[in-house]
Amino acid sequence: MACKLTTEHREMTRVDQIIGPFYCQTALRMCVEARALYAAGEPRKASEICGFVSTLCSESAFKTCNRESTLCAKVAECCGKGQGTDELRKGNEICMEARKLCPQNNVVAGA
Repeated sequence: MACKLTTEHREMTRVDQIIGPFYCQTALRMCVEARALYAAGEPRKASEICGFVSTLCSESAFKTCNRESTLCAKVAECCGKGQGTDELRKGNEICMEARKLCPQNNVVAGA
């Protein structure tokens, strides 16, 4: 069964096609960990991870990942401010938005 390539995927360089999935898989694993830390009441630790996830997403050749990267950076900023604030709620909402943009969302949709 042949895989149908999107126009966006065909425009990527061969290096992007090889390295991109590595960045995505690493970002996804870290995203799951950040969400677990957030749920465990460790928003500052989650913030550090979200900041790094943002850098990984920015390296992807997928167009939606650039927007996702910006959103993850905002989540890091919101969560870095501490527990029990409106900023944490806002950060969680932004995180949900970022996860919807992720082209690999099926892995973290329920996390």
